[in-house]
Amino acid sequence: MFLTVLILSVLLIGLSIIGMAIKLLVIKNGKFPVTTVGGNIHLKKKGISCPKHEELREYRNYKKGSPCAGCGFEV
Repeated sequence: MFLTVLILSVLLIGLSIIGMAIKLLVIKNGKFPVTTVGGNIHLKKKGISCPKHEELREYRNYKKGSPCAGCGFEV
């Protein structure tokens, strides 16, 4: 029973990987979708950027003595 389930799951995972590879090869300009926040065009239009860059920007403001944009904390 276990061996049957294992073989079926390996086959299904293999078929899905082959399907994704064929899709990338067949579709013109086929590429993986952008899933990161920093590279997503729609999120950039809404003004949402990468959390890492937001944190660095706020840290720089904190070091300069500017209040935090989110909480208004004064240094």
